[in-house]
Amino acid sequence: MMTAPDFARLGGLEWARRTGGRLSRSERRRLLAAIVRGQADYIAGRLRRVTGRVPAGARDLAFADFQPPGSRLARLAEEAAEEQSVHVKGHGYRTWAHGTALATLDANELDPEVFYVASLLHDYGVSEVVAGEDFVLRSATRAERCVADTGLDEEVALATADAITIHSTAGITVAHDGSAGFYVQAGASLDLAGVRCGDLPRSYFTAVHAAHPRNGVTQAFVGHIAAEARANPDGRFAQLRRCGFNVLLRANPLDGG
Repeated sequence: MMTAPDFARLGGLEWARRTGGRLSRSERRRLLAAIVRGQADYIAGRLRRVTGRVPAGARDLAFADFQPPGSRLARLAEEAAEEQSVHVKGHGYRTWAHGTALATLDANELDPEVFYVASLLHDYGVSEVVAGEDFVLRSATRAERCVADTGLDEEVALATADAITIHSTAGITVAHDGSAGFYVQAGASLDLAGVRCGDLPRSYFTAVHAAHPRNGVTQAFVGHIAAEARANPDGRFAQLRRCGFNVLLRANPLDGG
C-alpha cells in the first residue's frame, strides 16, 4: 500500500505554505537537474507523435470510456471551475482527461474524486498573481473549500491540496509524491506543452478537444506564466520560464490538431 507523501517535501503543501513557493539555491539546483532530465522524455514523446507509434496499451483508449465522479464534491469542483476564465477552466478539464488516460496506460490507480478536483482547480489562482505567494496556494485553498463544504474528512482536503501544490515541481514521481499530483502534472504538461503527446492516439485528443476546445489556451498561459514569474521570481514557474518552458508551449503539436 502506498503511503501518503510527506507534505513538507519540496513542492508539498506544508512547504508551499511555509515558503510561499520561494525556492532556495539548493532547491533551484535540484529542480534544474530534474528539468534537464525531463527533456529526454519530452523528445521521446515528440518522436512517437511523429511516427504515430503509440504504446500498445494506448491504442484502444477512448475519452468516452472515462466519466467524472458523480459525487457532490465533483459538482462543487465543477461550480468552482466556472469561476475561472475559459482558458483555465478548459485546461483543467483537459488535464483531468489526459491525466486519467496516462494513469490508465501506466497502470497506476487514482482516487477519482481527489484527482478530479485537483485537476479542475490546480490553476485556479494563476489568473491574478500575488507577489510573494505562489499561485498554487490559492488554488489549493479553493479546492479545500470544496471539500469542506461536503463535510468530508480533512484527509481528502489535504490530499487534494497537496496534489495541487506539488504539480508544478519538476521531477516528481508516483512513488514519492503520489499519483494525484503526478498525473495532474502529467495531464497539464501534455495539454500545455505536448509532453507525452506520443503516448496517446490522435483520436483521443480529437475527442477531448471536441468536448473541451483549446480556445487560445497557449497564448493565455504564456501570459499567465510571465506574470507569475515577474511576481515571484524565485518561484517554480519563474524557473521553468528561464529554462524555456514558454518555447515548449508555443511548439505544442496539439495546437495543430
